[in-house]
Amino acid sequence: MTTPQHLPEVRTSGEVERPGAAVHQEIINHLREELGQVRLGYRPADPKVWRLDLLAELCDRATFQAVMKWLSSGKRRSANTRRAYADDIRAWAGFLESLGRGPFRLGELTFEDITSWTLLMEAREVSPRTQARRLSSLSSLHEHARRRGWTDLINPVDSEDHRPTIDRHDTSTATPILEKDELQRVVDQADSAFEALIVLLLYILAGRVSEMCAADRDKLVMLGGRQHLDLTRKGSKKRVLPLSASVADLLALHISDRETKPLHVGDRKSEPLLSTPDGERVDRFEVDRIVTRLGRRAKVLSGRDLTPHVLRASRITHMIDDKEPLAEVQAFADHSDPATTIGYFTRRQASERNGRIVDDADAMFTKVAARWTEAAA
Repeated sequence: MTTPQHLPEVRTSGEVERPGAAVHQEIINHLREELGQVRLGYRPADPKVWRLDLLAELCDRATFQAVMKWLSSGKRRSANTRRAYADDIRAWAGFLESLGRGPFRLGELTFEDITSWTLLMEAREVSPRTQARRLSSLSSLHEHARRRGWTDLINPVDSEDHRPTIDRHDTSTATPILEKDELQRVVDQADSAFEALIVLLLYILAGRVSEMCAADRDKLVMLGGRQHLDLTRKGSKKRVLPLSASVADLLALHISDRETKPLHVGDRKSEPLLSTPDGERVDRFEVDRIVTRLGRRAKVLSGRDLTPHVLRASRITHMIDDKEPLAEVQAFADHSDPATTIGYFTRRQASERNGRIVDDADAMFTKVAARWTEAAA
C-alpha cells in the first residue's frame, strides 16, 4: 500500500537521517493506532482502513496537520472521542467532495455551504442531535486552527443560523428500552455462547459497544477471588468492574474455544477480549449485527432494530426501576453529567405517568369497544 505523500515512510533506525524523524514516526504510529480502523461498508467482507490514512487522503497537507493537532488536543484525550471527531471530519470531506471541491481544506466551506448542508440534512431527516454534533466538530476544528496560526480563518458555522433546535423533552428519538421479560427472550434466541456473552456483557455492565470491543484479554484480573475487567470507559476513565458469574462462565467458554486457533491481531500486542474464530478483534458492526438479529428473532421493538445501546439504556433504566440511588446509577453508568442520568429517570417517570393518565381516562369507556369486538367475534 502506498504511503500518502505527506506522511513519513516507516524506515529502520539505520535509514533515519533527519533528527527527530524516529520520534515523529512513533507519534504518527500512536495516532494511527489511537484513531483505529473503520470498515468501508457494513458487510464483514468489506475492507478495513486506518482512519488516519483516510484523513490523509481526504485532506490537503496543511489541513491534515491542523486536524491532527486538533485531535491531539487535551480536550480530546479519549480514543473513542477522537474517532468520533475523525469520522465527523470524514463526513464533511465527503460533503465537500460532493460539491466538486475536494480535497478538504480549512477555509473552503462557507456560510452558504453550511446553510445548504443543514437543508440537505433536514431533507434526509437526519436527527437534530447528529446535525448538532457534526456542526460542533467542524466549528471546534476551525476555532482550534485559528488559535494555532490560522489567524485569518473564518468559522463557517453560525450558532444562531445553523445549529438545530433540540427539544430536550422529545422522547420520539430517545433510545427505546427492553423490559426484563423481553431481554430474556433476546438471550433465549442466542445460537452460541458468544452471542449470549455479547448480550450479557453489554447489559450487565451497562457497557458501551466501543469499550467492549476495545477491551483486551490481559485486562481480566482476579481480585478477592472474583474475576474483574479492567475497562477503559468514555473519557479514558479507568474502571475495574466485577464480572457476574454468568459473564465469567461465558467468557471462559469464548476464550477456550479460540485458544487453539491462530491469532491475527495486526500490530497490537494484546489479544482482544472479544474476537472472531480466527483471532481478529470483533468490531462494533459485528456486535450490532448480532444484537439486531437476536432482537428480530425475539420480536422485540417492533419497527425498530435492537442495538447495543438499547441494552445499556435498559440496564440503566432497570436500576432506576429497582430504586437504586441516582448517584449510584450515575457512577455505574459513568455519566460525567448527572443530567444524563436524570434524563433516564425523567423519561421513565413520564412514560409511567402518561400511561396512568391515559388509563384513567379510558376507564370511562371500557365497554365502548366491546360493542363491535363482540359482534365481530
